[in-house]
Amino acid sequence: MTERQYRATLSKGRSGWCVIFRHPVALAADGKQKLRVRRGLATRNESEAASLVSQLNEILSDSTYWNLGARSRAASKYTESIVAAFYDHLSPDLRDGWSERERLLPLPSKDDGYAKVQFVGTTGAGKTTVVRQLLGTDPVEERFPSTSAAKTTICDLEIIVGGDDFQAAVSFIPREQARHFIMECVSAAVSAHLENAQPSEIVRRFMEHSEQKFRLSYVLGSLNPLKSRDEEELSDEDEEESVEEVAEVTGEERKQFAERLRSFLEQVDDLADASKEAFLKAAKDFNIDPFRATPQDRDTLQDLVEEELQNKEEFHSLVDEILDEVESRFEFITSGEIIRSRDNWPTLWTFTSDDREEFIKAVNRFSSNYAPNFGRLLTPLVEGIRVRGAFIPTWYTEEDAPRVVLLDGQGIGHTADSTSSISTAITKRFQIADVIVLVDNAAQPMQAAPVSVLRTLVTSGHESKLVVAFTHFDEVKGDNLIGQKAQKEHVVGSFFNAVQAVGKATGREAEHALKRLNPERLVFLANIQSQLPDKAKFTRNEFARMLQAIQASIQPPAPVKYRPVYDVANLVLAIQKATQEFHDRWRGMFGMGSRSLVTPEHWTRIKALTRRIGIFKQDEYDTLRPIADLILRLQERISAFLSEPLEWYPGLPKDVADDVCIQAVDAIRREVNKRLHDLSRRRMIDEQLSGWVEAYELKGTGSTRVRAKELVGLYESAAPVPNEMPGQDANEFLFELRELVAESIQDGGGDIRGWKREPLPE
Repeated sequence: MTERQYRATLSKGRSGWCVIFRHPVALAADGKQKLRVRRGLATRNESEAASLVSQLNEILSDSTYWNLGARSRAASKYTESIVAAFYDHLSPDLRDGWSERERLLPLPSKDDGYAKVQFVGTTGAGKTTVVRQLLGTDPVEERFPSTSAAKTTICDLEIIVGGDDFQAAVSFIPREQARHFIMECVSAAVSAHLENAQPSEIVRRFMEHSEQKFRLSYVLGSLNPLKSRDEEELSDEDEEESVEEVAEVTGEERKQFAERLRSFLEQVDDLADASKEAFLKAAKDFNIDPFRATPQDRDTLQDLVEEELQNKEEFHSLVDEILDEVESRFEFITSGEIIRSRDNWPTLWTFTSDDREEFIKAVNRFSSNYAPNFGRLLTPLVEGIRVRGAFIPTWYTEEDAPRVVLLDGQGIGHTADSTSSISTAITKRFQIADVIVLVDNAAQPMQAAPVSVLRTLVTSGHESKLVVAFTHFDEVKGDNLIGQKAQKEHVVGSFFNAVQAVGKATGREAEHALKRLNPERLVFLANIQSQLPDKAKFTRNEFARMLQAIQASIQPPAPVKYRPVYDVANLVLAIQKATQEFHDRWRGMFGMGSRSLVTPEHWTRIKALTRRIGIFKQDEYDTLRPIADLILRLQERISAFLSEPLEWYPGLPKDVADDVCIQAVDAIRREVNKRLHDLSRRRMIDEQLSGWVEAYELKGTGSTRVRAKELVGLYESAAPVPNEMPGQDANEFLFELRELVAESIQDGGGDIRGWKREPLPE
């Protein structure tokens, strides 16, 4: 068989010439195809660029250069940019946005007198509006952080209150992730053509990614710029004062952005026409009438069309062109410093200023959703924002600002039921937070999503950190709700009903732990969409109570005098129930038969999950969260096991309060929760990565069913159900969990009977 020949070619980029080639050694994210590389040559001179490409082709034609050890030899002969273009991909540039922000702007701790406050809430509940009040930022003139009725906070936001000046560290998603989002937007627009969708729907799918985290309109502008005011943001309460903010984008720029977008959409049209031919050919090959096809047949055809797009150079060229346009928006940044990766993609932006107005204006470019500035906003490309500044609430009566770190992030969404899991991106933060503020809508209190948060907090041992902030308290109305007392009782009653539901599911100990938070940890906030006037005494006092609870959280807890004693041999039944519940839920989502009432997910969402995990190694896709689900099921059952120790040492006197026991057990629960995040990801993703990739790559007739079967097997291998005659996988899993719990008990201050740590079996 003839050895494949690798050749590099020139490509015209927005800011100069680029080189494109398939790497002979480095693999693409799917682990099978050779990596497609496109690298800028930093020159506009075509002959110079051609000379550089010739150098790269010499490397590609000589396999003795295809290893890291040959880099120094190549560097002595070829231009550094060409050497980097080839060898950088043999040693991946690993990035961690949190660590990068921490290096530049570390979060203060309890030892510094700071409390870390994490905000959790459903989309539209008003958690970012609460953050605005704690910062004292003007909702009209400053608009920081941004709010809207839709998903607005789509990245991690960390705000350190205090300091003499203002500092920022913003991290961005990697180039390949941005490129992949663009690929999915283009594919979605082409699919809309094949579905005979209206032109407006085709544009929408192109401009807005299905997850609503990546919106090309923010970066590239509006197709109909004169109508952009129809898209202006609304506040969480839909009552934010409408004002004219000075827009950075000029009328001429809007026209240019719209013209560029129309060019992209014309190329999408061309791709759709080419894909339609493939669509009809596939229909003929599989003997499917495209106009009378069953939903399953249409799914097969659409899958084949997506595969066809991946093989078209025109598709990749369009994606490259759009990515160039997206990257060009960084040129509008005139303040601060941009730190770039080896391939010149922005990874961090840092900025320091003593001018609050200048600072907020600069940061808003990375967090805003203000429609008149569409075309210059970089919000969809941001992974995380960390700022520090001399913020202070307008209603605060103390001379110095409260010493807090405010952690905000994406809303938890409106989950279908209270047993749904919370994203690991949120639950990981529980471990570092001193206070967890659950923001809920008082007008519709304690729906499924907030109840899911309560359940997660209790089983993970973090309920003592809870503060519940009920927003929209001014909207609590009814003929039987006369006065604040009646309104409060109505909302508190909903909270108690939710607590009872959690108690029924996880045990009465959990119910007691949550009830003891009332009333000190329940606050009621009204009309917070605007700055609070002096007459808003009720809400000001509620905010003051919240800050008192926050500042008290960093006080060291009373020492635990009594130690729970366990025998981890009794853990088997808990693990068995947890894994059975986990598998039953996911079999239902895969459409493979289940005793649960879970509705099967559409095949495109399951495939998107395999892509997110297999290609990008992320924990989840939208509401599909296998890692979070496994953690939740195990945590709940292990939590119930921990609530019933064999005995206490020393023996508990009869007059010891239940709170003492809860405090001791919660310390162990928190240790379990921390370890479960690591174990679940390792077993579900790291050790099963090839299986996720293979499930993603399945194509053709029947691939949906085959993919479901493959994933069921993958899940059973990662988290097998222990039974009377467990196999090697189940034994190993059971041993790991028993060791995890044993270590958590010891590190959390408990004791174990008859436990001897041994190495895992070969």
